[in-house]
Amino acid sequence: MPLRDENTRKGVSMVAKGVTNVNQQKDSLGNPLDPIVGYARGRILKSSVEETLRHSYAKALVRKRMLEKGRDSFFNFTGHRRNYLVSPEQIPNGEEWVGPAAYWQEIEDMARDQFGGNKQHEVAVFNRATAGIVATCLALVNPESYVVSVIPGARSHPSIIRGVQMAGAKILPVRTPDQLDQSFSSQSISLVVITGVNSELEVIDQDLLLKAIRAGKSRNIPVFLDDAYGTRLRPIIFGQPKTMQTGADLGITACDKAGMSGPRAGLMVGRADLMEKIISKAAELGLEARSPIALGVWASLREFDPEHLRQEVEYGKQIYHAACERFGPDRVKKSPIGASFSAETICEMIYQIRPRAKETVLVPAEITAGLGMHWLGRYGIITVNALGQPGASIWLRLKPNPAELDRFGGVKRLMDTLEDSLSIISEKACSLEEMKFLILGA
Repeated sequence: MPLRDENTRKGVSMVAKGVTNVNQQKDSLGNPLDPIVGYARGRILKSSVEETLRHSYAKALVRKRMLEKGRDSFFNFTGHRRNYLVSPEQIPNGEEWVGPAAYWQEIEDMARDQFGGNKQHEVAVFNRATAGIVATCLALVNPESYVVSVIPGARSHPSIIRGVQMAGAKILPVRTPDQLDQSFSSQSISLVVITGVNSELEVIDQDLLLKAIRAGKSRNIPVFLDDAYGTRLRPIIFGQPKTMQTGADLGITACDKAGMSGPRAGLMVGRADLMEKIISKAAELGLEARSPIALGVWASLREFDPEHLRQEVEYGKQIYHAACERFGPDRVKKSPIGASFSAETICEMIYQIRPRAKETVLVPAEITAGLGMHWLGRYGIITVNALGQPGASIWLRLKPNPAELDRFGGVKRLMDTLEDSLSIISEKACSLEEMKFLILGA
């Protein structure tokens, strides 16, 4: 069983005070899960500190490769586009005092249109979606109250858990209609948060989504739709209502996901009275996006084309079918814009190639981090496994946009690269020191 460091144990104990229904849950390999991030900590990635060190080392590898081979030697397979589409003549509008007057009204109009909102809805931009979620929890959640978190998969996003904890409240995870009914028997619920599409790209059942909104609204409890991916995926690909058309009071999306081009930022639309509190709290804590980021969001909204998202979905189908053919359909998770392998599945594939790797007692997050770091150093492939922030998904997600995959060499080369890399990582996984060096460097 993987060891857990003292800091991790203390963190789990502290967080568990603000998280209900946590009974020493384990992953499919028997590793105990950290209740905030939802995956197991190990002897290399012990906590957010080591994940930050991994991120820093990955940036050092990026710099080294860029100096040696140039920007075109990288391939973004994260599915997150973090470009800055502001043209040179628009850059002066990034100035703080007068600049927003040139673009803010258009941001409001485009945001309301994408969310399905109206003139009564306020609009705000945050430095990332997590910042908007945390600001919402701190502004609207009462200490000692409960927050109902309706989710399509196994866990609430870490930003929701952390936001609720910082507000001094407790979280009630809900995955089914029966659990939803039971959750409202609790006293003093101050917020309902619904995740439209989670980090593993699992889409919430529409009936559960709408039922949760009705349940909150009928009790005068604010309803917040965390639609980081879902603001575009749900209506454009799955035919569900737009974010504000669901009846939610508030919604937020990420500006680097599901067809948006970046930069990384959170865009929120919602009821004006609630937004006043959230915007004020964000300003107090420095969570709001400043003018240069907001200007980048304006440019991204102007460039957004639903057809590009549909093309990503079609390309994703090719990746999924190729992965099923190469590795077996029971191992591959289909997602709307690509294919994924759970971290436990990658572990099992590694153990099948080299059973001795089990003796190293690595956790799945460390295996997929090693794979991501190997891909970055050898091929210039950028994944969340290497460059994601602490708490980001540890699944191996293959969701490059069509242009990136074509530039890399196509679907077959991607499958060949994964197969070869699994063999290399299985050998390195036999040594704790080799894996530590691969993930964290010297």
